[in-house]
Amino acid sequence: MPTDWQNDLDEFYSLLRELAKRVHGWRPLGRCSGRMVWPKLGVYFLTEPGELRTIVPGEQRVVRVGTHALKSGAGSTLWGRLRQHRGTANGGNHRGSVFRLHVGVALLEKLDARIDYRNWGVGSNATRQVRQGERKWEELVSGHLAQMGVLCLPVEDEPGPGSDRGILERNSIALLSHFQQPFDAPSPYWLGHQSPTACIRESGLWNVKHTLERYDPAFLELLQHYVLAAG
Repeated sequence: MPTDWQNDLDEFYSLLRELAKRVHGWRPLGRCSGRMVWPKLGVYFLTEPGELRTIVPGEQRVVRVGTHALKSGAGSTLWGRLRQHRGTANGGNHRGSVFRLHVGVALLEKLDARIDYRNWGVGSNATRQVRQGERKWEELVSGHLAQMGVLCLPVEDEPGPGSDRGILERNSIALLSHFQQPFDAPSPYWLGHQSPTACIRESGLWNVKHTLERYDPAFLELLQHYVLAAG
């Protein structure tokens, strides 16, 4: 008999399928641009090639949930945040995107290249010389991220720690985290297994915050509200 957690996971993915019908579906992150129509504020969900749900064969599992502008007065936009993560074919800035940083570290571990990029992730800024030396790795990270699928949920509420975007991000991560439940485990080939960050390895997500928390099932009603309002 399915558990409450499994039922909630199924409801979550059912709502994402409905969202995809309403907002042009999943888009390859590498093909996204500012010329596309984006909500100013929202929550994004990412999938990764080869990562499938185990309790629903053939359906891609979400590997990261994120948002932006959670501080009062913040002015960042959804597309601006996605652009930071995506980078470009010619590079990017992992010091401006913790997501890029984590993916880059996992690639360094996988390819045994830490000694060649010992400054990766060191400090919030770097000299031009250091950045130029890291360009090859930034390109590699961009290439990996370009293959991910992105789905965006418009949530046009005011920036702040109590925003609905924060509630949706936090509870979605907690629901999906493999730390908390045995469903939808990452594949043996998932790059995140190479991460030195335990929260990433054990949760099966490219997230750290909220992976150890319990979710509130009531958030699914809030998610449904915004999904039905989308499109």
